[in-house]
Amino acid sequence: MSDRARCEALDRSRRVRAEIAATIPLDLPLLARLDWRLRISEVTLFTSVVVTGMALTAWGDGHAHFAVTVIGIIATTVGLNAFVLLMHEGMHGLLFASRRWNWIASVLLGSTFLMSFSAYRVLHLRHHRYLGDPRDPDDYHNYSRSRPMVWCLHFVRLTLGPVLYVCLIPVLALKHGSPAQRKLICIEYLLLASIYSVLLRACSYRDLFVVWFVPLLLMGALTAIRGFTQHGITQASDPYLASRTMLPNPMVAFFLLNENYHLEHHLFPEVPSYHLPALHELIWPRLPRAVSGTSYLAFLAAFLRATPRMDETPIGLVTPEERAS
Repeated sequence: MSDRARCEALDRSRRVRAEIAATIPLDLPLLARLDWRLRISEVTLFTSVVVTGMALTAWGDGHAHFAVTVIGIIATTVGLNAFVLLMHEGMHGLLFASRRWNWIASVLLGSTFLMSFSAYRVLHLRHHRYLGDPRDPDDYHNYSRSRPMVWCLHFVRLTLGPVLYVCLIPVLALKHGSPAQRKLICIEYLLLASIYSVLLRACSYRDLFVVWFVPLLLMGALTAIRGFTQHGITQASDPYLASRTMLPNPMVAFFLLNENYHLEHHLFPEVPSYHLPALHELIWPRLPRAVSGTSYLAFLAAFLRATPRMDETPIGLVTPEERAS
């Protein structure tokens, strides 16, 4: 893409955001306000879930109680999945108003799932800035023009994606990051190495595998599905159709920290996750077009049905009348 085309893509996104923001000028500043009490409650809740889950897993495994072990693994997976989402908030400076505490909290969260916060942040903010542009690292059409190859990459993302991301994110972040960002990335990976070294010495490999690594694998699968649902089989060139909003059961949305409102998040990334439902109610009827769904499993089923034809028609296209109802 030429420099002119890139500028047009960025202008298109800015124009869409400005058009929607003009319809809610008084509400937007309120929705962008941070509430540290809500954030502390989320961090406390899901930290408790992880600690309880790990304790149950360790106790159940040590006493050969399979059901308790399974419950513990599920609880740990749910908590770690929330940690990923909380770190995502940190990438946009939405965990805490203080930059220092936002960074500290985000680094600690990332340490629970093998990820440098600053490395992930470099690529994630690049994804936001260049959505619908050849510089977007999450758009597989930027890596191949072959539809079969792009489709193959979709399946790789759903299966091996989390493991590949752990390996590739630091490499790509060091490539695209500024000198200051590269320095921070190196510091964080040294910190992670120190933490993991202590864990490996203090705990048996088997305990770490059951209590931590198995939930990590399950959390990675959930992350892959959620990430694919957000942008998979959409229309990246159209800001309205580049991100998919999911409207699942409220309990699912709760455990996803409202990241299911992904179109709203891309249009207004300065709005913290706990205000996204209110933002959704404000702008959803005003959108001229959008892609949506109510079930992650239904989305995967639709993707598999489209696979034989490799049909790239956006999954979940809804009309203004359907959104207003």
